[in-house]
Amino acid sequence: MTAPSLPASRPETLYPVQYLRAVSALVVMLFHVSVLSQETWGLDPRRVDHVGAAGVDLFFVISGFIMAMIIDRPGPFDARQFWIRRIARVAPAYWVISLLVFVLAAAVPSLFHSTTADLAHLLASLSFLAVDSGNGSTGPLLVVGWTLNYEIFFYALVALTAGLFGDRRLILAAVAILGAVGAGIVFAPANPSLAFYTDPILLEFVFGILVYRAWRMTEGGALAPLAAFLLGGVLLVAQWERPLVDWRPLFWGVPAAAVLYGGLGVLTFRSRFLARLGDWSYAVYLTHLFVITFYIKYVIPTAPFNALPWMLHYLAMTVLTFAVAAGYFSIVERPLSRWTLRRLDPAARAVAAPAERPAIT
Repeated sequence: MTAPSLPASRPETLYPVQYLRAVSALVVMLFHVSVLSQETWGLDPRRVDHVGAAGVDLFFVISGFIMAMIIDRPGPFDARQFWIRRIARVAPAYWVISLLVFVLAAAVPSLFHSTTADLAHLLASLSFLAVDSGNGSTGPLLVVGWTLNYEIFFYALVALTAGLFGDRRLILAAVAILGAVGAGIVFAPANPSLAFYTDPILLEFVFGILVYRAWRMTEGGALAPLAAFLLGGVLLVAQWERPLVDWRPLFWGVPAAAVLYGGLGVLTFRSRFLARLGDWSYAVYLTHLFVITFYIKYVIPTAPFNALPWMLHYLAMTVLTFAVAAGYFSIVERPLSRWTLRRLDPAARAVAAPAERPAIT
């Protein structure tokens, strides 16, 4: 079944979103390069490029935007179709990596600091549940998978409010998030799972919904988007070495929302290459820790690589990360996504519309 199209002025393939996905994945990768380099060689921790982690905040804002766009399409909302497409696009590629981590943790535990081959932990990870693993941590087997737990939680709110209550504007979903965050602030739950699901970072999905509404209401004129894009970028760059803060939605989420809103009006050129990088962004997110860990720990210390300037190492890691991601996307992610979609709903299209790609990807 083909989903109804947006008006011609709002094409399905949003090139600015694709470009920003690629940028988000890149800066997250560079953040982890900075952190892992510091951990490996004891560099000055104050020089960690913390703001690269704001790529996650931009991902969340994009996710709110994309879900608002999907739910706002003309025609009846089918919660079953919604869930099938979300699971088909997000779960298979993540499950493969999670199972790989589990196998490696069981076979070669020396590769990991704290990750163990615990079956209960694996099941919680595959279920996208933020469950206390016993040490106060709700993180899944794949470290970066915590963001997907938030994504699935947000999808559940969207499906519930749009499916049961006809909330096509996601007002109820936004209210639910505001209520959860407010409860977290007031009660400060000690339970790790409750703390996770009431964290203020959830507000960034609401920011994305608001960006979508603003985008639909504004037509023409590039001055406001350009100003928002530049302001958001400057605010993020100005915090380059600012450590993670409790209220990251304020310091990183708001500028990320400005970047997305501005980018929708500024980044209107079409580049197949950059759009393809956006296609690979989920694979980059899932695989980059393996690539940069291998490079930092085993490639850089060996001659003649140890004599190369850092800029070349950053370039090499970036190229290698996107090359591995391209392979993972072509060999694992896309085929499994299509296979899962066909299995769950044979009548569905084999390929999800570009605008339906999960924002964390």
